[in-house]
Amino acid sequence: MPPGKRPIVATRGAGLTALVALLFIVLFMTTVHAREIVDMRGRKVTIPDKITRVYSSSPPVTFMIAAVDPTLLVGLNFALTEGSKPYMPQSMRTLPVLGGFYGRGQTANIEMILKAKPDVIITGGFKNTPMNDKYEESIKGLGIPVVYTTFETLPEYSDAFLFLGKVLKREERAKTLARYGRDTLRDIRTRVNAIPSNRRPTVYYAEDMDGLATECTGSPHAELIELAGARNVARCTPRDQMGMETISLEKVIYYDPEVIIVKERTFYDKIFTDPGWKRIKAVKTKRVYLIPSLPFNWFDRPPSFMRYMGIQWLMGCLYPGEYRKDTVKEAQSFYRLFLGVNPTDARMRAVITP
Repeated sequence: MPPGKRPIVATRGAGLTALVALLFIVLFMTTVHAREIVDMRGRKVTIPDKITRVYSSSPPVTFMIAAVDPTLLVGLNFALTEGSKPYMPQSMRTLPVLGGFYGRGQTANIEMILKAKPDVIITGGFKNTPMNDKYEESIKGLGIPVVYTTFETLPEYSDAFLFLGKVLKREERAKTLARYGRDTLRDIRTRVNAIPSNRRPTVYYAEDMDGLATECTGSPHAELIELAGARNVARCTPRDQMGMETISLEKVIYYDPEVIIVKERTFYDKIFTDPGWKRIKAVKTKRVYLIPSLPFNWFDRPPSFMRYMGIQWLMGCLYPGEYRKDTVKEAQSFYRLFLGVNPTDARMRAVITP
């Protein structure tokens, strides 16, 4: 073989070896910087090994991520009110509003989501809902991995926190939050079991500006009533997962609840002077309570981990003689743990007492 041909063979061999080495390196780097998980809907999802930017279209999940690590969030689902900002982590107060898929008619801004460049989209809430399919269709093709959490009842929040801890590699923080939830609900169950059934009041949950929307028994939106051992007077079947069933004042008068819990301040301000409502036992005995709502509602809409605090507040309203926990002190500890803020006694009382 002519001498001049040998270097060509050597060069080709070296080039092939280099190409194989390069492919190996790329494969190795891909393996190192990505991992496969199984989300809470049983889907296998490949996500970045290190996640630093997260978006969620679901307010309950957005708030859970904020509790685990607020610095990971790239945007919010709705604008924070000025009144809520002092009770939220500093890093969330200036985030852009990217929208989301929740409730009726809510949409996400796909263009802004892409601009925010999240490493992963984490969403979820109810296990089986058409909203999941609608959302999946809307974000198909974005090239961003989507991870689902699922939680429908407050006891399921602890598992959701633990799952998020693994996904975000914040396991210890998530364990602390999950432990608070489990311990709180265990304490509530123990206390409720000690209260005789004849001392557990009937409750009406008043929603909307006129107080004439409510939640049926079994609805996740009224879950705290049953967890507190009380009896929801609205014996009906929810028409869908959104709830807010319309009811007449005549029906509420017929139910004659012993306690009314109110979502909207506008309605609370007029219930004691309205001639129709003044006929109801709860109004006569002044057992009407406005649900605390800063930084967001303690009871519902959006359902969130704030309900850990909400169930304790509700127990104090329902059983003032049996449940004597200092709600102000407990709320301050809760806000420090979950929200990273430290309200003064005066600010905390203002949140709890209208």
